[in-house]
Amino acid sequence: MQLFTGNLSLILTTEIFMPAKTKKIILLAIAAVALAASVIGYKMYNKKHFSVESAAPAAEISAADLHQIFVTDSSLAKNKFIGDETNKKVTKVNGEIAAVKTDQQGNTVILLKTNTDGAFINCTMEEKIQNINAGSIIAVKGICTGYNFDAEMGIPGDVVLIRGFITK
Repeated sequence: MQLFTGNLSLILTTEIFMPAKTKKIILLAIAAVALAASVIGYKMYNKKHFSVESAAPAAEISAADLHQIFVTDSSLAKNKFIGDETNKKVTKVNGEIAAVKTDQQGNTVILLKTNTDGAFINCTMEEKIQNINAGSIIAVKGICTGYNFDAEMGIPGDVVLIRGFITK
């Protein structure tokens, strides 16, 4: 009866609700979770950056063939050339330069010719490129992100490569 008529602090103490051994287990579990989270955070923060330039290409293909595969069988093309966030697939594309442009962020964009008029392999380069002219034959290594087209308007699509580097 002392719980209801007497000292309120006795009711609020954890001794009534939880034994000391249980408190220790809970505190150790919280400390273990905090330590694990800290280690995982540290490793993710210091993870090496994926280098397209030094990565071996998963596929090597001509610009015309790459575009044709996306036009004829997009499922096969996605499986073969497009990776996900953790498994990036680097593709090496050989072709003739149709144009060299600069996008809104100031990145160099090289358009490689395909067999379809108005359709290109759109390569956004990782570094500034100089002394490259239309008509030159080059090889670009980059990450393929997909195929952009508008079937309703009849606009041929571009295959998009990002983080590109010119290779030998």
